[in-house]
Amino acid sequence: MKRLILFSACFVLFNFVKAQNKTADSTAVAKTFTELLTTCKKVDWADPKTTELGTFYKAAPYIVYRGDDKKRAWKDFADYNNAVEKEGVNNVCFKINGGVNQDTAYKIIKYQTETESEGTWHILMVSYIRKGIAKQAAFAFLKIRNRFGLGDID
Repeated sequence: MKRLILFSACFVLFNFVKAQNKTADSTAVAKTFTELLTTCKKVDWADPKTTELGTFYKAAPYIVYRGDDKKRAWKDFADYNNAVEKEGVNNVCFKINGGVNQDTAYKIIKYQTETESEGTWHILMVSYIRKGIAKQAAFAFLKIRNRFGLGDID
């Protein structure tokens, strides 16, 4: 009987901790998502680095590196000083600005996780209106060095 009670208590505690982590992760992913949208939308033209480095240099730390370097792919963030990675960051911001950033009333409608070879993906399903048409997009984030970065938009 004692073992059954102990087992039940451990099971409840484990599920409680797991739920706590899921809540903390979903909150952190949503915060990262919001910060990335703001960074892509509100470019500080008075910032000398914007002229020196490029329009979306502040977005690079929010975007996962997906290039050919196997040591960095899916394990690091984009480096805006690299021309290829800079182009990738710019393309992500253009896609965001042409989509979800067109609607200030967008809604995060779902959070889920999926485990793939790259790690655990934290996915936000987002609904928004673009040119009067309801749209949805999935924004997939990976956790790298204790923070989240955008790895894919579907």
